[in-house]
Amino acid sequence: MSEKTKKLEKFFWFYLILNPILDIISGLYIQFITGGDVYNSASIAPVTPSLIIRMFILLVMVAYIIMIKDWKAVKIAIPMGVAWLLSIFSEFITFHSISIFIDIQYFAKFAYNIAVFFVYCHLMKRSGLSKEQVIKKINKYIMISLFLLTVVIVIPYIFGAGHYTYADRYGYRGFRGFYYSGNDITGALMILFPIGSCYYLSISEKISRKTHVFYGLTLAMTLLSMLMIGTKTAFLAIGGTIIAVVLYAVIELIRKNKVAFCRVLIVALIFIILYAVISGLAMLATGHGMGKTLEDTFNGFIYANNDSSEALVFNGRLDKLIPTWHDYRDGGIITWLFGVGRGSQIETIEMDLFEVLFYYGIFGFATMLWLYFKEGFTFVYRFIRKFSVIGLGAFVSLGLCVGYLIIAGHVLFTVTSGFYFTVILAYAKFITTCDLKK
Repeated sequence: MSEKTKKLEKFFWFYLILNPILDIISGLYIQFITGGDVYNSASIAPVTPSLIIRMFILLVMVAYIIMIKDWKAVKIAIPMGVAWLLSIFSEFITFHSISIFIDIQYFAKFAYNIAVFFVYCHLMKRSGLSKEQVIKKINKYIMISLFLLTVVIVIPYIFGAGHYTYADRYGYRGFRGFYYSGNDITGALMILFPIGSCYYLSISEKISRKTHVFYGLTLAMTLLSMLMIGTKTAFLAIGGTIIAVVLYAVIELIRKNKVAFCRVLIVALIFIILYAVISGLAMLATGHGMGKTLEDTFNGFIYANNDSSEALVFNGRLDKLIPTWHDYRDGGIITWLFGVGRGSQIETIEMDLFEVLFYYGIFGFATMLWLYFKEGFTFVYRFIRKFSVIGLGAFVSLGLCVGYLIIAGHVLFTVTSGFYFTVILAYAKFITTCDLKK
């Protein structure tokens, strides 16, 4: 292993901590530097310093893949790039113009997440550690990431600083701290929460009191943050994770193993204490506590989704999907095969699978999603054959995320939740394929 390769791998481990810090910086930049005015048009995502850094990291990851001579990864990635080029060709043929910046920017985020998957697959295998040590290291970074991500929601709430999740005819409700995109941060928490919860249930009884407090506090802060955010996705993530964790803990209790159940009680106790403390401090600072916030969030959620089943499931996304579908359908064989291109559309559909199909066509759908389908189905098959509690965490995490990207998006083409999705996909592959003794 060359010295340059070793240094890059050390950096990629550090990047697991740097990544949530970049999200925090991005939110603060949008809040205090641009004042929320980050769009030149509705079709262009915010270009923040953190996005620029991540695009530079993409180049570093590509260089690393070439340095370690992972030609298999290159062979998988090349058809994806071809699909992107053909979508631009189709866009020009169909609409007689292209929006090259938008096309590059959008696909670069997808490429970033694919590169993350390859890099972290290699990072885990080439670490020189045993399987148990790698799992411990990855989960330590996951817990630190969750703590960093949630502290920027919980602490600003005390002082009433930050963004509401919703601002519509039902009022201002929900709270997402300084994060500009509530969907992105919700996706990230949804992915990490089941992993962190199940790992906490699995670790040895011989852990320090500080570790108990830190893990319990981090999971309680994550739970509280998702309740504050108050989106359907957040509620789904909370419900799915709690059902899986409590069911596992009860089954273990029936088997005379009380460890998992005690850990669940620890998190529940810390959550109650945290709720009371944050609510009390917020009452002193702003005059209203958690009870009022959660009541407004739940009431607004119920009122807003009583209109129709479409509002409950798609939240108005069909209004964006239908015009894109018409462009795709009416474009003929060229758009069917290669898509309409991202740059031809004013707004994104925000439903990942449909975005891949309509923007990049049948060819793009096959080449760009093949890796995800292959690795996902392989993990599920191996997990069912050999159950483990850490595998359960990955299963719940990836399952929630797949459901999210089908209905709502914000995964395959984002550098926040997309990063964690591909890291956890690499982690899921590692825990079900690598030999424990190696």
